[in-house]
Amino acid sequence: MPKWARILATIGVAVVLVGVYLSAFGVQTGCALMARYKFRSIPEAAKTPVALPDASVSVAPHKKVSYFGYEFELPWDDVDEQNVKAFGTVHVTYFHSGNIVWFSTFPPKNFVNEISKSTQTDPVLMRQMYGDNAFQSDYAFTSRMLQITPSKISPFSSRKEAVSGMMLLILKTIAMPNADSGLFSIHTGDFKGFQYCSPQSQSTRIVDDLFADDGGVEFWFGLNKKGAVPDISQAQINRVLQSVRKVSISAPAASR
Repeated sequence: MPKWARILATIGVAVVLVGVYLSAFGVQTGCALMARYKFRSIPEAAKTPVALPDASVSVAPHKKVSYFGYEFELPWDDVDEQNVKAFGTVHVTYFHSGNIVWFSTFPPKNFVNEISKSTQTDPVLMRQMYGDNAFQSDYAFTSRMLQITPSKISPFSSRKEAVSGMMLLILKTIAMPNADSGLFSIHTGDFKGFQYCSPQSQSTRIVDDLFADDGGVEFWFGLNKKGAVPDISQAQINRVLQSVRKVSISAPAASR
């Protein structure tokens, strides 16, 4: 066979192989490349939840409070009663030390329903993409979302896995609070959830989301001064989280 014929034959085979590859893996390859290059400047996208390194619980004198049908303990007793604020399902407690604790509640499957509504995606299609288990609760979907990373989107995965993984990655970078100093799993007697950031790394705000079958709660721990680092330890945060329990809605929405 003449040399030019061999070259043309080789090019022809290469074109066919590229066409077959793009037909079988084109979408997956595009998703994988986008995941690696679009999200490499977002370090949180590569994080997955790990166990809290500090499980200790503060034994300091505490203040028990009850808001919106939930009761928990605050490991500080210097509440600035003049500046306490409440609106909707949010309660903000200010302390004379400068610390702030934001507390809010949300109904069951609030996150799942908001995603379906905001993206205008058919719930049946979403279940086909992510599986029924992911839509059993906000915790299940959030856990699935936080487990995705750019490296898990492969050119050789199925088209469905690549597209659903890419959508989860986009949701993760939009919905996840800042977690530059850590992303952690939380388990208490009544709740499961996640903590974003660590006080050991002098983060200016630590966010904790706790989920249960009948609803959930969110805490923000910070300081009433922009850019300053709150004097809050993980043991103090654990005291709050481990003490959360649901009480009768008739309980007074006030501290005691």
